[in-house]
Amino acid sequence: MTKRSITIMAAIMAGGLLLSACNGTPKPPDTATPTTAPSSSASANSDVPAVPSPLPATALDGNPCESALDSSQITHFLGQSTPAEPSETQLGPMCQWSSASGSGAGITVAYQTKSEQGIGLSYENVKPKAARWKPLDPIQGFPAVAYANFDNKRSCVIVVGVTDKLAFSTALTLGDKSAAEGKDCFDSAPGVADTVLTNLKARS
Repeated sequence: MTKRSITIMAAIMAGGLLLSACNGTPKPPDTATPTTAPSSSASANSDVPAVPSPLPATALDGNPCESALDSSQITHFLGQSTPAEPSETQLGPMCQWSSASGSGAGITVAYQTKSEQGIGLSYENVKPKAARWKPLDPIQGFPAVAYANFDNKRSCVIVVGVTDKLAFSTALTLGDKSAAEGKDCFDSAPGVADTVLTNLKARS
């Protein structure tokens, strides 16, 4: 992964669910998150949508480098990409891919398996501080939200609740051409999350 893409991905994740994975990277102002996951229940927030038909917890087993997106799907979204980079964060495993063209485009997928708050963690920790926040129509029946830590359209995160206690997130950074054309990450990123969800359902 290029240094440029790492910086972009770390920055958009830093103010949200994956702060602990990005120590030492630049962070957007006023978006710091506690270094440990809050212990309160997601159900305490009445805004948090429930998951009507949860997936088995085993759907998020393993590392997203191996199960979130296959090579043809990565090529569809990014073109030729750098090798997948797995890592372990405070909230679960994460994987990063970036375009090999140097366009700055990149995708990060993380499995939120350690907080036991599901999508509610986003509502509690991210919503009050996000520069952009938008609850989405359910993706294949699962609740989802989009957020960005910067007030621009290039980079964003989609969080999808797969049970009331488990969620996954997909971060997308658009390439230079898409950014120059004024495309909005909030329009493009749900397609990545939808593909990941399809793959998770297939393995559950």
